[in-house]
Amino acid sequence: MNIIEFFRLEQRRLHEWMRNSVSDLSVEEWHYQGPGRVNTIAFLLWHCVRTEDNILRFILQGRQPIWNEEEWPTRLGLPPRVQGTGMSTEEARQLRIADPSLFMEYAARVWQEFEDYLAAVKDGGAELSARIVKVKPLGEMPAIQAIGQICLTHCFTHLGEIAHIRGELGKPGMPI
Repeated sequence: MNIIEFFRLEQRRLHEWMRNSVSDLSVEEWHYQGPGRVNTIAFLLWHCVRTEDNILRFILQGRQPIWNEEEWPTRLGLPPRVQGTGMSTEEARQLRIADPSLFMEYAARVWQEFEDYLAAVKDGGAELSARIVKVKPLGEMPAIQAIGQICLTHCFTHLGEIAHIRGELGKPGMPI
């Protein structure tokens, strides 16, 4: 198994678990504000999908994110440019996804396109390992690292937060 095959396997698992983690939630549960400085499930999922979209389209391909190309900010009534990085807890908690099923249509578009992108990589990731990209605010790194660190590791960490919040809501933490 090469790194791209591993990424594809784990990305499918991440997307399935994220989809399952919100499939049984009400709109109110998407926006539950736990104690302390915990973000909402809505914010965490939005942040992960927006981040994957930005890495996939803007960073790796130099294209406009699906978010903008398909006018998702207008369709969802959400900010056109931000994706959560650097937002204060107060700002993050104000983010509202009024129509979770419509948001999940956007998520499905991003996830499918990213899975298709990785499926098209034929050199085992050699080109992605050699190509340096700039990811704000992290700086320059190999493109392969941007996928592994940001789109997988970072998003799996946020999935853990979602699982914890589900537990606070009295639901199983990791529905698989």
